[in-house]
Amino acid sequence: MKEIFKCPVCGDVLTKNGNTLKCEKRHSYDISSSGYVNLAMQQSGKTHGDDTFMVMARRDFLSCGYYEPLRTAVCETVSGEVVLDAGCGEGYYTNKIAESENVKRIYGIDISKKAVTYASKLCKGEKFGTFCVGSVYSMPYKDGAFDAIVNIFSPLALDEYKRVLKNGGTLVLAVPNPDHLLELKKAVYDDVHIKEESDDILDGFTLCEKKRVCYKFTPKTSKTTSDLFAMTPYYYTTPAEKREKLLSIEPFEITADFSVITYKYST
Repeated sequence: MKEIFKCPVCGDVLTKNGNTLKCEKRHSYDISSSGYVNLAMQQSGKTHGDDTFMVMARRDFLSCGYYEPLRTAVCETVSGEVVLDAGCGEGYYTNKIAESENVKRIYGIDISKKAVTYASKLCKGEKFGTFCVGSVYSMPYKDGAFDAIVNIFSPLALDEYKRVLKNGGTLVLAVPNPDHLLELKKAVYDDVHIKEESDDILDGFTLCEKKRVCYKFTPKTSKTTSDLFAMTPYYYTTPAEKREKLLSIEPFEITADFSVITYKYST
């Protein structure tokens, strides 16, 4: 397997030597006992990305299988010799993608150290490359390292995607549609603003396919509903009393509405 990592300090190729990645300028990065390497250029002592609470809430919710239809749709779409899960979280999607016969090897990157720790423990086997703590806006990978990138509800770092994708490579996005979690929002907020469906045009990419995945589900417990809300980007901007409201009401039917969009990249 060719080396795909580059040093976040000098940009030279990183070569694996035992449990360490090293470049010719002698910068070195240890692979943890869990199986990931931290290549994030950040100050120590700070929490970057999702914290422990959000990671645990997402892991608990996803383990219930409510998003399995989305995971199946993504797995049916992604293919490539070398694939990157950009914003891999705890590896829920990454682990399943690796089972596809159309994927030979898959890597994962996320800015949350806690999430990557879980992902590297979950995703074991010869089809997995070393997981990495790092920013998708400055990825420690060589130019043209990947045949495909999958992005599931993560920041869209298009310039970096173009850099690390091979010419002719694919980008698979999973995005929420306007009605996604509509009932959940109405249970929390007095006034719900429904966003218009986003434009599918991406500079430098050709739209190949768009699949809608829409269904309804009812969480088993109030805590499960609360865990789902904790996965959303507006959780921490919502007053505590509104967040706690979900723990005091009976579970209710919720709409899941996603689009899985495939693009081709060409220079």
